[in-house]
Amino acid sequence: MTTADDDKDRRFRLDVLATTVQAELMAAGLPVLSGNDPIGSVGAVVHADVPELRGVTVDWQEHAVFWDASQEAWAEDPLQEGAECAAFGALAVAIGEAMAEAMRKILTAAGLEVADSGDDYAPHQLLVTRRLARSPWQARRDAKFERQQESMHAAWKAKHEAECPNHGPDR
Repeated sequence: MTTADDDKDRRFRLDVLATTVQAELMAAGLPVLSGNDPIGSVGAVVHADVPELRGVTVDWQEHAVFWDASQEAWAEDPLQEGAECAAFGALAVAIGEAMAEAMRKILTAAGLEVADSGDDYAPHQLLVTRRLARSPWQARRDAKFERQQESMHAAWKAKHEAECPNHGPDR
């Protein structure tokens, strides 16, 4: 049985993981939607899997131009038996498969554990469950930041010891 604090902690960790997923996709050059984007925006949609808290879901949102045209075609052919509806369906599947595969490869190479979400209503949606390793660009950036911090600390310490010779570590 989980407590409310366990759920809050899990939700916080998933929010951090979602931010990591967004950063990895953006670093690869993919647009990422925040949820407050204008209508017609296109890109990866990243959310903490609420209420299940299994991980972070990642899906692709096509441009409104595509969806508007497909909705018009489906409205004109409600039984979806015509060639145009079949073409839109095939294109939607191809886009979903291609983007899911691209995002899976990017996220896996960035050190994240990725699986299918198992959502029948979103067949190309991915589920990121955890970070296995830092991505190369993040590891390099973090190491650079640590070196800068060490350099600043050493400079501060040297200045402090020069200004206050009687307050050094040996005194």
